[in-house]
Formats: sequence, C-alpha cells, structure tokens
Amino acid sequence: MTEPLPQAWVPRVLNVALAAMCLLLLGPIVTNLGGKPVYVQVALVMVSLPFLLLTVACLASAARPGSLGRTLRRRQAKRGSRSSGS
Repeated sequence: MTEPLPQAWVPRVLNVALAAMCLLLLGPIVTNLGGKPVYVQVALVMVSLPFLLLTVACLASAARPGSLGRTLRRRQAKRGSRSSGS
C-alpha cells in the first residue's frame, strides 16, 4: 500500500487556488479600465482593492504557511508589552 500524503501541501494549494481565482476576477476589471470616465475607474479600483489585498495575503500564506499568523502574534505581543510597560 502507499503511504498517505503529508498534509502540508493542502494550505499551499488552497491559497494558490484562491489567489488565482481572485486574479481571474480582477483581470477583466484591469484590462477594461481604459476609455471609462475617471470616476468609474476610481470606483472600480476601490472595489477591487480588497480582492487585491486578499490575493497578496493568499500568495504570502502559500509561500510560507503560518507566516501571517506568526506575524499577527508578534504584533500583538509588541502591543501588549508596550501597553504594560508604561
């Protein structure tokens, strides 16, 4: 029989797939911005900004699973030490 696959690949594949889906959603918006009025361009960029941030976060998490959680814990520990040190 074969051994089960290690599960470390699951979050990487899921995060890359989610980032790819977000990029597929953002692609048509970016390619069709030309020729639209400025206020429409600004509105579309503002609406797509959360998807862009989500894409970057997914790619960062796929590159190093758990790195975003460790960063968040470090920032919270720094805030806690600053507030208790005063």
